[in-house]
Amino acid sequence: MMLLEIQIGHLHPLLVHLPIGIILLAFLLEIYSRFKPKKPFRESIEFTLFVAVVSALLSLATGWLLGEEGGYEEQALFLHRWMAVSFTVATILLYLVKRSTNLKLQKLYLPLFFVVLICIGVTGHFGGNMTHGEDYLFIEEDKEIVITNIQEAQVYAHIVQPILDGKCVSCHNPKKAKGGLIMDSPADLLKGGDNGILFDTNTNNGTSLFFERIHLPLENEEHMPPKGKVQLTDNEKDILAWWIAHGNCFDCQVKQLPAKERIASILNTLEQDTSAVAILSSKAEKVPKEWLTEIRGMGISVQTLSAHNSLLQVSMSGLDTITKNHLKSLKQYAANVIELDLGFTNFNDGLMAQIKPFKNLIKLKLQGTHITDAIGDDLKEFELLESLNLYGTGVTDKVFQHLTDIKSLKNVYLWKTNVSNEGIAQFQAKQPKTNVQLLNDELFRATVLVPPVIKGESNFFKDSLAITIESLFDDASIYYTLDGSLPTEKSHKYKDYLMLSNTAKIRAIAIKEDWKPSSIAESTFIKNNIEYEQVSLLTQPNEKYAGQKGVTLMDQKRGSINFVDGNWLGFEGKHLKTIIELKELSPISKVSVGALSAPSSWIFYPTAFTISISKDGVNYKKVGKKNMGMESPNAEVKLTFFELGLEPVEAKFVKLEIQSPLKNPSWHTEPGGKSWIFIDEIVLN
Repeated sequence: MMLLEIQIGHLHPLLVHLPIGIILLAFLLEIYSRFKPKKPFRESIEFTLFVAVVSALLSLATGWLLGEEGGYEEQALFLHRWMAVSFTVATILLYLVKRSTNLKLQKLYLPLFFVVLICIGVTGHFGGNMTHGEDYLFIEEDKEIVITNIQEAQVYAHIVQPILDGKCVSCHNPKKAKGGLIMDSPADLLKGGDNGILFDTNTNNGTSLFFERIHLPLENEEHMPPKGKVQLTDNEKDILAWWIAHGNCFDCQVKQLPAKERIASILNTLEQDTSAVAILSSKAEKVPKEWLTEIRGMGISVQTLSAHNSLLQVSMSGLDTITKNHLKSLKQYAANVIELDLGFTNFNDGLMAQIKPFKNLIKLKLQGTHITDAIGDDLKEFELLESLNLYGTGVTDKVFQHLTDIKSLKNVYLWKTNVSNEGIAQFQAKQPKTNVQLLNDELFRATVLVPPVIKGESNFFKDSLAITIESLFDDASIYYTLDGSLPTEKSHKYKDYLMLSNTAKIRAIAIKEDWKPSSIAESTFIKNNIEYEQVSLLTQPNEKYAGQKGVTLMDQKRGSINFVDGNWLGFEGKHLKTIIELKELSPISKVSVGALSAPSSWIFYPTAFTISISKDGVNYKKVGKKNMGMESPNAEVKLTFFELGLEPVEAKFVKLEIQSPLKNPSWHTEPGGKSWIFIDEIVLN
């Protein structure tokens, strides 16, 4: 009998909406009949109200039985039940009054109708509170949790709780505790429900009650979440299993729990890049190739950040014939331009108004131009500006009055200007997060001819790879080398494309009559035909730059000059030691190490690396060492591969010790400070 009652009670969600719709229909018919009084309308309304009474009684009966099943907060259930009784009684009275011929009773008809409508609204509200949570009709949207550093994230509060809130809490909350279980707080999670403690291991099957329920077949009545609800994804299940396996802690951070490759990969997908570039790229309009070709035909270098990123880097560096038309030609996609290089051109205060449409500029280079303090008001318009190069211009201390309004500004280059040391000190006191750089002119030498662009499908290949080299100017000649040596007019002349079959460090230069040669473009393409089993780090990277630990060094993904892109491992003030295990015993004849240099960010190339090999993973033999030495003074952001050739030797395990400078060199602005090395790939051939 109890089973029959429960099954009948389960019809309540199906029946509960019938009286609502029927009562509203009756009300609309009543209103319409006031404008067109006809006898058929009265009969239709009476019949509709009769059906409403029947459906209200059925809804009340099934709901009452469903409430007996339990799992609901008593006060909420009490209010919902007795409001439902009130609604049903009021509906019956409304039907009887409608049929009555007593004039006094008929005067109560419309007021009673409004009472019924109020009752149905309040009853529905209390029912919604029980099913979906208190004040579900007016609930405020939860503030999205944005994780910018997954290693620093709280495992429960930032990762686990949002999963439970989205998939479990609607049925397990203080107002509706299915199975006596509440899941909206740590204390209630630990308390468990009628069937036991969620996280205790079941001795019969060796898993927790929680883990068992979420892996039951969907058709099983005890499966969580129940059929019809939004289900947990595989990634969410894995995250919950990882959390439970490590003691379901409520106050630990991600970095405190060990995470294998798959979990680390899932966790990394939760991290959101909130940088200006990432936000702008998600909104950027796609730029047609035809437009890019047209702009390049005007002598303007314009490049997209990548094949899948339509943000633009624009350079007119070295042009002394810039006009308003050059800048207006870029206006159509001005919102895409994040970097604008006008260095060593005829750009002046009068042309400044033409770059106002470039509201999303992050980097602006005005070095060696004719601008003065008059551009200050216009500079304030660039709210995302992070880097501003004013080297060799006519600006004075007055420019700081405007720069203090640019809160995003990180770097200002002011060598060879009329600013004073006192002015710089006052500015930095007001804006300490902005770094004012006074560097020598070697760092800002004009590039008269834009360097060529070296393109390949990837930086890594197994068999062969096609390479193209492009110049901004069709009539410029391109010369290249494949061994890393300096290219000159005596080097190979580029024609159509290159087909690489071995590792190559391509360096290329553009040469044009009556122009100074371009600076050298370079790119390294690595042949990698040895498969790795795993990479074990003997030195742990800084938690902020940990990527996917050892996987980062073998994923064949080059890091960019943006060292927070997740493809770098960063080590502060210490050397890197790692062991690479190969899938099988293989001959090794070359080792390549990818590294980054960004002195202004305290990042330097490693000074040396040593190679040792082993066949059993226990006994190692040193087979080679490469010394790179300390870097010369510079302020460039660059990346390269350091290579070491070996006499072919068979190995199953390869140990690398990559040496860091450990401290900033004496020529650095902060000599003696802890320096960094950043490594993205280790390639064996």
